[in-house]
This record gives sequence, C-alpha cells and structure tokens, in this order.
Amino acid sequence: MTWMWTLIVLSWVFFFNACVAASLDICPLNSNDTVTTSSNITWAQAVDQPIRQLDGPSYLRPDIGGALVPWVYSIIILLVHIPVVIIRVVKWEAVQTWCLGATVFTIAITAQAFASTNFRSDKILTWTPLLLVIDAGSMAQVLFLVVEDYELLTRLRRAIMPLRVKPSEEPFLHDEEAGKSGDPDEGVFIAMRTVSPVASTTAPTSSTHPPLFTSKPLYVALISSLLLISVFALQFLGLHHAVNAARQSAPSVSWCSPIFQPFGVAVLDGNCNVWPILQTFSKGVGCILIPGNQQMAWLKATVAGTGISIALELVDIGILATVHSGTRWRGVKMRRPWFTMFSGVAVLGLILVFGVVYSTILPPGISEKVWIVMDAGAVTVYEGELGTAGLRGAMIGWNDGVFQGWGNTYFGSWAV
Repeated sequence: MTWMWTLIVLSWVFFFNACVAASLDICPLNSNDTVTTSSNITWAQAVDQPIRQLDGPSYLRPDIGGALVPWVYSIIILLVHIPVVIIRVVKWEAVQTWCLGATVFTIAITAQAFASTNFRSDKILTWTPLLLVIDAGSMAQVLFLVVEDYELLTRLRRAIMPLRVKPSEEPFLHDEEAGKSGDPDEGVFIAMRTVSPVASTTAPTSSTHPPLFTSKPLYVALISSLLLISVFALQFLGLHHAVNAARQSAPSVSWCSPIFQPFGVAVLDGNCNVWPILQTFSKGVGCILIPGNQQMAWLKATVAGTGISIALELVDIGILATVHSGTRWRGVKMRRPWFTMFSGVAVLGLILVFGVVYSTILPPGISEKVWIVMDAGAVTVYEGELGTAGLRGAMIGWNDGVFQGWGNTYFGSWAV
C-alpha cells in the first residue's frame, strides 16, 4: 500500500514539473539568446536547472509618480466638496473662508506635483490638473458675488477719484462798458458767477457696508482673484505639457515588486514578454519597465478634460459677470457657477472610480504568473505569482510622486 502512495506522489511531482517546463516551452525562446541585453546569461543556462517555486504570491506596485490619487483621498475630497457645493448654491457667504482654504490647498498640491514630476509623461497620473476645475468655479463665485454685494468697484472708484466740483450753469452778468457813457465817476459792473458743487451721478453706496480698507470683503475679493488667476495658470501650464506628451509614443512606466530582488535579472510573463529587472536595493524592491498604456490614455484625457474645463469656467465667469444675483431661471438662481460645480464633482467621481479600479488590477501588459531569472552565483528560474498592491501601493506611488521634490525631508537621510 505504501508503494502505491509513493508512486502517486511521484507521478504528481513529475506532472507538475512537466507543466512548469511546458509553460516556458510555449514561448519562442532561443536558447542561445541572452536573457537581457545587459547580461551574459543565456536562456539555455536559465532552463538548465529545475524551475523552483516561490513561497507565495507577492504584489506589483507603481513606482514613484505612477499612481492616480488614492481612492481614500478622493472619498475625503468628495465628502468635503459635495456639502460645500450645496451651501454655495443656497448660502454662499457661509463658506467663503472654506472655499479659499480648499483652493489654496489644491493649488499647493498641484504645483508641488508639477515641480516634483517635472511634467514627465510617465507620471501623468500624479500631475494631471483635472482636479482644479471645481476650485476655479469656487473662486469665480466668491469674487463676483463679494464685489456685487459690497459694491466694491463703486466704492474703490470713489476712494481713488474723489468728488469733482463742477461750475453751475448760471450765465454771466454782462458788465457795462466803461467809457460808453463818458462819465468817469460811473462805476464798472463786474460779472460774478456763483460756483456750487454738483453731486456725482453715481448712486450712493449703502451706509451699512463696513469700512472699505479695514474690513474683510475687499481682501476676500483680492485673494479670490489671485487664486483664480493661479488656477488658470496651472491649468494652461498642465495642458501645454500634456499636449506635447500626447504627441509622443507611450512612455515606459516603472512597476516594482519585492520578489524581483535581490538577484533578479529578468521577468518572463505569461504573454512571453521579457522585462529586464532594475535593482533598487535602497527600496527593497526590484522594478521593471512596461508600456504605459494607462498613462497614454490619461494624457489624452487630460488634454480633452482640461480644455473642456477651461471652456466651462469661461462660460461660468461670463454668467457671473453679466447676470444679476437676483436673476432666476425656473426658480433656480442663475448667478452660480453651475457648469464648473457639476463638472468638478463629476471629475472627482471619475477619479475615485479609476482609483478603485487601478488598485484592484494589474497594469496592462503583464500576467499574474511570472518566471523570474535570478543570478546568485548559479542561474535559477523561480515561478511566482503577482497580485495587486491595493490602496497601499497607490498611496506609495502617489505620495512619492508628489513629494519627491522634498528630497531628504520626505524620503529620509537614506535617499541619494
């Protein structure tokens, strides 16, 4: 009975090894070719030894700047912005300060991402300026409604150009010509004209307004106008670089896994693609470069989305500048940045959805099952399985991409 069980076990081992060998045989590998262009290891050496199994699956995560905004961040942003948008519709004065603070934060993060990634096409997921649309509408609303409610333009004009004194339209009294009567003692009548100030035709401002230069409204308007200009500047800058990058071929994107190090040379996936491994010992992972299909799609989406966003922002600014605050259409207040509010929330929702999807799938171009060629004195091939890095991988990739420019302050003293 014992010999039967031994035979069964040996049969399964033989069958398993045969399947592993067959899995490599399906790829058209030339035994005389080197595994990578930078190594001297041939495929004949790689398959000469039995293929070994790794203990368990490992993750594949995006490298620095290779991740979209983590979905947990997107949820927080949405949970904050949705009630603020509702309040902006019904009682916008209550959220002026919050809108200014949120816009400053978004501008700071976007500018930091621009500086850290240097607009590299393989890091578009980190520096895309699509999140700015909701802040553009917010600043435009604060600016125009504060200016109207507190009559800031009229009061500034009065402060800069004081009331002018105009002469009245009373006619001159004509003096009698001396010498006409020939009487030297006769007096000369000199014409006099009464001068009186004429009130300005500009409607007076309400006395209920706070002092112009020592109160909050003027400075809220100045700050919101500067922030609105900053948002437009960042959008045009990001659009310019996205257009240039979209004209190029798809970038190569770095993806990393701990099973690729410390002695990994190359990865062969189930699609018969061979990916050379770049060792980064300081990170504790090895990385491979695969085609950035997701990045190319987001470059095109950034071009289209940012262009549409700017157009909608200009439409909203036109409405805010020309429509009175009391104007309604079918009972709805017209003087609100409706286009940017709806499109901004929609963009946040889409980024949330894609953030969830990207954290649960492997990038296009690589399979779950892989074979790793290692050189630790002797050439060995290991079979492993790759899984997704989830939320943690997205947070590492996005955070590292945004704050890479901080150098040792962010990474620590080990960073070179």
